[in-house]
Amino acid sequence: MFEEFDADNDENEGANGADTALIEKLTLAPPASSHEYWGDDKLEQHLLSLFNAGRLPHGMIFSGIKGIGKTTFAYKFARFLMKESEKSDSSMGGGLFGGDEDEALAPTSMRVSRDDPVCAQIESAAHLDFNLVEPALKANSAQKRDVIEVAQIRKISDFFRFKSSRDGGWRIALIDDADLMNRNAQNALLKLLEEPPKNAVLILVCHRLGSMLPTIRSRCQTFNFEPLADEKISEVIQGLKPDITPEELDLVLSLSAGSIGRAARFTNETAFDVLTDLQSALSQWPKLNWPELHILAERLSFAKDDITRSTFKEYMLWLFSECIKTKVNRSFINEDWLKAMTAHYDLKQLITLQDDLKKHFQDVEIGNLDNMHYYLGAFFLLPTEK
Repeated sequence: MFEEFDADNDENEGANGADTALIEKLTLAPPASSHEYWGDDKLEQHLLSLFNAGRLPHGMIFSGIKGIGKTTFAYKFARFLMKESEKSDSSMGGGLFGGDEDEALAPTSMRVSRDDPVCAQIESAAHLDFNLVEPALKANSAQKRDVIEVAQIRKISDFFRFKSSRDGGWRIALIDDADLMNRNAQNALLKLLEEPPKNAVLILVCHRLGSMLPTIRSRCQTFNFEPLADEKISEVIQGLKPDITPEELDLVLSLSAGSIGRAARFTNETAFDVLTDLQSALSQWPKLNWPELHILAERLSFAKDDITRSTFKEYMLWLFSECIKTKVNRSFINEDWLKAMTAHYDLKQLITLQDDLKKHFQDVEIGNLDNMHYYLGAFFLLPTEK
């Protein structure tokens, strides 16, 4: 955090810290335990300048596509504020909108040592001044629900009624997947934003900013997170899968669309096998080998796992997205067969084909239809030449 603290930290962590950082780069640790943020440091420096000036907004929206490090950065920021609470004892005070501080003590980094107790407390949700709200788990399932209820938001109000465990310290509430709040939950949050407590920060991690009430957006400061550069995504992919070929890397890069989370998902062994099988089978377009596609659909249908299904769906929809992007002169993966498909159909036809494919997946999922139909039916929608 402080420059002298960084120097001490380097000595204390030594080789073990470097090893941990390398392992984290290769495995992509969950946001709560990750100290590796892959975005640029402009946002960090901007928030540090607001903090040092005593002008931190009480409400912040971290907005951007899923999987680019918004939640990871939110945890990094939370660790920083909690550590500052320990250090300051009100000397950095002044609340959210002002306060004098010694310029010599102004932090220049949000870095907190991995070995600091603050990190373990926040990761285990044991820190008294940190509160996480996220979608609850479905009954008898490891999957999260697709909604955040009003009762969960009301608990934040209860949380902010208490003072920090540190004299003059900060209290932070983080709402992950905030765009999943229903209308009642958002209205409850709005009341809290209208009368923010002193030294309190509310962070909303949002993947679809348009789903948030305009009145919430107007009372928060929005920080936009950009998709990551291909160079950074490539580094992640090659770290996760060192034996990947240049052609396979190009494919995963395009599918990742700047999201490090998607890159990690597509390099999962199961997902990667699905991708390479599909790429091999469909690259024969327009003369598709239908017996081979039947065998592939049957094999995929036997898997019955979420990774296989989601990878197949995303790949199939990606095909038409790439064709459509090419029609409007945007970036395109170097695949001759997709270029040929793009040249063969006009933009309206490609959009119609993509819509038909989306409807197919939706109908099968809603109707809980046979797994084989999910895959083979999608193949049947592919345009072919007679």
